[in-house]
This record gives sequence, structure tokens and C-alpha cells, in this order.
Amino acid sequence: PAVIMAASFILLRSRLSHAATRSAAAFVSSSTRSIPSSSSAKVTAVQKTTCGSPSLSTTTLQSTATRDTLDVSPTSPDLDLFKVNLLTLPLPELETIIKSWGFPAFRARQINNWIFNQGVSDIDEMSDLPLKLRTVLKERATIGSLHLEIEQVSNDGTKKRAYKLHDGQMIESVLMPYEDGRRTACISSQAGCAMGCVFCATGQMGFARQLTSEEIFEQVARFASELKADGERLSNVVMMGMGEPLANYRNVIAAIRRMNEELGIGARKITVSTVGVVPNIRKLMDEDIQVRLALSLHCATEEERTALLPANKRYGGLHELMTTIKEYIRVKRQRVTFEWALIEGENDSPEVARTLGRLLKTYDIRSDMSHVNLIPLNPTGGYGGGPSGRKNVAKFVDVLEREFGISATPRMRRGIDIDAGCGQLTAANEKKKEKEAAAAVAELSKFAEPAGLPMVGVYEDDEGDDYNDSSDETEPDFKESSNEPDLRHGSVVQFSIDDLAVDLDDEDGADDFIDPTYDDDFEIAEAERLIALIKGVSLQPVQTDVAPVDSLPQEVKSTSIIDEDNIRDAKKRRKKLLKNLKAINKLKDMQSNGKVLNEEQLEKVSKEKEWTLELESVEHNLM
Repeated sequence: PAVIMAASFILLRSRLSHAATRSAAAFVSSSTRSIPSSSSAKVTAVQKTTCGSPSLSTTTLQSTATRDTLDVSPTSPDLDLFKVNLLTLPLPELETIIKSWGFPAFRARQINNWIFNQGVSDIDEMSDLPLKLRTVLKERATIGSLHLEIEQVSNDGTKKRAYKLHDGQMIESVLMPYEDGRRTACISSQAGCAMGCVFCATGQMGFARQLTSEEIFEQVARFASELKADGERLSNVVMMGMGEPLANYRNVIAAIRRMNEELGIGARKITVSTVGVVPNIRKLMDEDIQVRLALSLHCATEEERTALLPANKRYGGLHELMTTIKEYIRVKRQRVTFEWALIEGENDSPEVARTLGRLLKTYDIRSDMSHVNLIPLNPTGGYGGGPSGRKNVAKFVDVLEREFGISATPRMRRGIDIDAGCGQLTAANEKKKEKEAAAAVAELSKFAEPAGLPMVGVYEDDEGDDYNDSSDETEPDFKESSNEPDLRHGSVVQFSIDDLAVDLDDEDGADDFIDPTYDDDFEIAEAERLIALIKGVSLQPVQTDVAPVDSLPQEVKSTSIIDEDNIRDAKKRRKKLLKNLKAINKLKDMQSNGKVLNEEQLEKVSKEKEWTLELESVEHNLM
């Protein structure tokens, strides 16, 4: 028992330490994002109600963001980061923790049964658990960590959700019901996407970070649990939400294995979609799990595909891709689906269909081992193309089937009335926030003084000053004048500007604001920003370091393929991460050989997962 207690304590401490680090990162991240230049006037007015919103937070408030927004009351949702997530914790680990709390291991199986077989989302409904355990669970555990930000339900029954992650990033999940009884979940694998597909709402956002395997698995587990509560089951999963699944390979495969083993979803009922990450398609060939592969093709010529999907060139072009797909089919003996977003006037003509048919025939891809999935484009605000009409779709299908013997199916556009396309709900939510921010600025501008009116001030009694004390200082000489108005507390008076005052519009006097008493460049720059704000010129908030690089996980920023400065910085960071992970491996070898690590060494080892995830994100940007 003592060994079990010690092991469970180490496991729990490690999880809580990781959660604490993520929590701190979330609040630092939320307070260090820059705001649009047009929104700088609203910062102090809306900060307390919008802290954590990427479009409204600011560096100038970072020192108070955590203190003002973190609620540490026992019922606070902020404390969920420090709790055990019952929805994603594997059963063996849950058993260990339950035993460490002084309860028998079978209680863990009861908890799992309530969540995954009964679809319960409230701990109080777990009626066969003792009251004491339910109380402990409410204090130390939570059912799910994804915060449901938005949910929309379509007329066709499609359910679209936008979840906020612990660091403020947004992801989307979709549940699609079909008349034949299928229930299919469309799941995100990344926050944002670096592939840059011009017609995709997520591609237009850019890449933020990789999702952990737990964050991927929880999206599926939530839908599965809720369907069980209604007497239904989740039958299919498609990795076609936000992000490129094969660019987050390790976490996606880990989550898929759990879907198969813990949720009972057949591997052949799980589809992984890719834009064509060739190295990881080859990795997938060697996996022992028989998931389906779908290739987002969309164009059948090199030039057209590179223009529509920039990642095409990055991974070797069409020849490299189609050669790899041919090999994949030979090794896995599985049919591959080719996805084709039909864009009116772009890639929906019979001639284009013939080009596609000839492409598949050129690489000897058998018709019985391929299927073309035709998807009328879901329009996005960042792309001007529209969906193909029914006649063009029918002609496209006819050419493929009649002339080439290739099966093709037009996919029903589901959730078109609720922004159900990949990334569309998140994009719509961001636009809503921008409109709200603009409205806040407009509201504040109403209080600005119109030009040409006299400047006025408010006379206030300074009750804190006492001029009758016994100090040696000379008592102020107040001169009475019958011409002075009778000033009372709150009186509004006119006043003039002293000749010695600094004129903000006088460029020659700009040096007056380089105050030699400032401690650092940050204070000088911040003063200049505030001066510019008064003059009506918007500057970006000053960025400042809020923590050492190694102490908190840093937000992963998007980098473009041609951004040389960001690529250079990313390479430096990758080198440092590789060095840190190599040191951790040495420490783990020492530990396995019986050496007792000190506190500093143990802390370094605990950061292995965090640094590994960051390394994956950095390497993903450098692809």
C-alpha cells in the first residue's frame, strides 16, 4: 500500500504541476496578445470583462490580468485546470488515484461506467458512489476540460461547437446525424492550420499550436457520452476539423488508439484526412491500426494545386504525393478517398474531371481502390469562390464513372445554415468580437471633447491635505480676492494652459518626454504610446518579457514559408529544445540506474512532455 500511495502521489503531483504550468501560461498568454491598433482607446474600459479575449487583451495590463481574473473560490471554473479530468484519464490511472484517496479501485470502474456507458456529466448523478467520494470528486475532479464557448444546431440536426482551450485558443467539433442511423463526429487536431489552403477558413487563420492527444480524444468522448445518454452511439469519426492531422502525427495516433480501445469505435470507422504530408503518410503505412485515409486533392495539375494548396510544393508536388498514395494502397490494401471541393468555374467542369481521371490512371491507382468524394464548397469570407451547381456536379460524376470507371459521390452539404465548415464558426466568432470591440471604441469616443469647445476642469477639495500640522515647512500663502469665484466641491470652471506647459503638437519639444528618471526603455516607450493615444495616433502596446523562456510554455506563433526572421528564431528554439530533451533523457537514464535526482533535476524531467509538444510545433512550422 505504501508503494501504491507513493506512486499515485507522484503521478498526481506531476499532473497538477503540469496543470499549474498550463494555467499560468494561459493567463500570461491572454495578457500578452496585441490588440488591433484601432482598438487601443478601449483598453482600460473593457479589460475586466474581456480578459482572455485575443482581440481585446493588452500588455499594459499583464501585471493585473492574473490577479483580476483568476477566481480561486472552491467552485471556480478556473480551478478546473488543477483537477483530474475524468473524461480523458485512462482507467488504470484513475484506479491509482482513487486508491490514493482512500477508496477501493472498483469505484474507478463505476465512475467510468457512469460517464461512458450512462452518459452522465454531473457527479451528483452517480448514485451508487458514496457521498464522501462524490464530495471528493467535486473538489478534485472535473468531467471534461474543454470550455463550450458556442453551440449551434442546424435544421438538418448537425451540431456545431466551438470550444475554448486552457490558453484561450479556439477549436471546433461537429456531430452529424444521418438517416441510416450513423452518428459521425468531425474532430479538430490543431488550433489553426499552417497548410494555407486558400479556400479554407482555418487555413486563413494561420497556425497557433498542436492539440494534445487528450484534447483530441475529449472532443470524441464528449459526443460519445452524450449520445449514450440518449440511447445512441457514436459510430464514425473523421479527422477533418481544424488543422492538418498528419502534421500532429503522434498525438493524433495516440488519440485514435484510445477511441478504438476505450470508446469501442472501429478503426475502419475512423478516417484521417490529409492535404498530403508525404513523410507521415509513409509513417501511417507502418502502423498496425487500420484507419481510413482521405486525401484532400482538389486539383489535378501541379500549378493549380500549388496555387490552391501551397503545401503541395512543400511536400514534393503531385508526383511525390501520388507515388506515395500508390504505395500506401499496395501496402495497406485499403481504398483511399480523394476529396474534391467543387468550386464553381474553377475545378468543376467535365474537362477538369477528365484531368483527374487521367491523373489516377497515370499512377495505376485501381478504380476499385479509389473513391472520389465531391464536396460543394462551403463559402468563407476570405475566399471569393462559390459552390458548384447541381448540373455541374452531375456532369463531373458522370465523366468519372462513365469514362474512367471511378466511383464518385457528391457529399451532402450539412450544417450550411450554421457555419459548419472547417473553421467557419471560430472565424465568425472572431468577427463578432471585432465588431463588439469597434462598438466599444465608438461608445468611448462619445466622451471625447469636441474640437473648439473651451477646456474645463472640476474643482475638488483635497481632504487629505492638512496645512495646520506642526511641520517646519512654510505654510502656503492663500490670498483672498473678491474677484475669485466661489469654488465648491464639484464646481466646473474654465482654465487656461500655463506658458511653461509642454505642447504635445510641438515636435521640437518631443525630447521633453525622454525623462531621465525613467528606469528602462519600456517605461519610455509606454509613455510615448500614451502620448500618441491622447493625440489620436494608435500604436501597438509595448511588448515586454513576463517570464523566462523555460518557465512557461510559450504561445506558438504562425510563421509563413518565406518569413526568414521567424524561421531563424524557430531554428534557434529547436536547437535549445533538442538540447533540453537530450539532457532529460540522460537524467532519466541516471534515475533508472538508481541515482536519486535532486529537486531541480526532477523539475526539468517534468517538463519533457511540454518541451516535446513545443518542439513538434516548431518543427511543424519549419516544414
